[in-house]
Amino acid sequence: MTNVQFIFNVKDKFSLLHSLLMQNLQKKKASLVLCGDQSELKTLSKNLWVNSGVNFFPHRVNQPYENEMIILSDDKIDWMDDTLINFSNSKINGFNRYLKLIELVTDDEETKKKARERFKFYKDCGYKVNSVDANQLSINLF
Repeated sequence: MTNVQFIFNVKDKFSLLHSLLMQNLQKKKASLVLCGDQSELKTLSKNLWVNSGVNFFPHRVNQPYENEMIILSDDKIDWMDDTLINFSNSKINGFNRYLKLIELVTDDEETKKKARERFKFYKDCGYKVNSVDANQLSINLF
C-alpha cells in the first residue's frame, strides 16, 4: 500500500523539493514530480537545471523513465512506481501504484483547503496518512 506523507507549512517548495530529490538520489530511488500545468513544469525544470553548479538535477520532462532518476510531468504518472511528489494542488488519479506519495502544502489558504480534501480522501480510502510540519522537518521521511 502507498505510504502517503503530507508536508505542510512549506515556505519554499523548490528548496524542499531539492532536498527530497537529493535524498532519493542518494538512496538510488527514482522520483516523479507532478506539476499542475505547463508553466509550473517549465519553471521547475529550469530551476532544477540551474540550481547551482554543485546540485543541479538532471531530469526528463514528460518522457518515460530511461536512465534519469527524476521525471517531471504535467500529464502522465505511469512511467515509474517508486516516489511520486505532488508539486501541484490537485488529487492524482493512479497515485496508488507508487510506493510513496509526498504532498507538498504551502501556507496559502486555498492550497491548504485543497490539501485537506485530499487528506480526507486518502484517509477515507484506508491509507495511513502521515503529516509533518515543514518547520520541524528532518528530511528522512520514510
